[in-house]
Amino acid sequence: MRRLGVLLRLSVSFLTSLPLDPGEYRPGDLAKAAVFFPLVGLGIGWVLFLVYSVVSVEAQDPLLATFATLLLWVLLTRGLHIDGVADVCDALWVQREKRQAVLKDPRIGTFGVLGILFVLGAKGMLLVRLSGGALPLVLAPLFGRTVALLFGAFFQVPPRETPGLAEEFVGRVSWSTFLLWAAAVAVLSFFIAEWRAVLKTLVSFGIMFTLGRGMARAFGGVTGDVVGAGVEWGEVVWLFLWEM
Repeated sequence: MRRLGVLLRLSVSFLTSLPLDPGEYRPGDLAKAAVFFPLVGLGIGWVLFLVYSVVSVEAQDPLLATFATLLLWVLLTRGLHIDGVADVCDALWVQREKRQAVLKDPRIGTFGVLGILFVLGAKGMLLVRLSGGALPLVLAPLFGRTVALLFGAFFQVPPRETPGLAEEFVGRVSWSTFLLWAAAVAVLSFFIAEWRAVLKTLVSFGIMFTLGRGMARAFGGVTGDVVGAGVEWGEVVWLFLWEM
């Protein structure tokens, strides 16, 4: 039980900006802590839902509610996955042999900026258009962190001279962990909008798996930046399909 507590604190401290001491870290703990990633995402979703709902009711302004929610979304996750979007978008536009070097470059280029603007703009537009209440917002971060499990379970890290954090996660998440949380997302979706929502959930996972395969081909495997970008893109896909 003590190790489970350590792994839970590790997942919270890794995925959020909360000042939580993860305790003693052992090699392989990140992959083991992944079982809690969607749970942390669900917690983030509830916080975002409460903020969006309160601001919407008090200010009677969906634009202001959207701005407050997006700001909190970035601050609460400390821009961890947004950074992955920027790096991946920059790297995709250079020659294949230079892509790993671009991913490691701390600077951000034009396509990285455009990628961030697209993700935040898409989320903002979809939040403004939320129909039938903001409850789907609860599940968006949950879905995004389950996409991280998908990438960690079904793909491998590209061969490289200097191992990174991705080696602790990608290819080391069990399929059963992903399938368990994917089923949980589908069940929770059913309670919101019944079978139509379940179908959208399955389509969303299919889109993200296809995107993951494309990224694996482009980079020779899946890196930590690709996982982070997948989380952000997954949240956009989830909200987009919900509005269809």
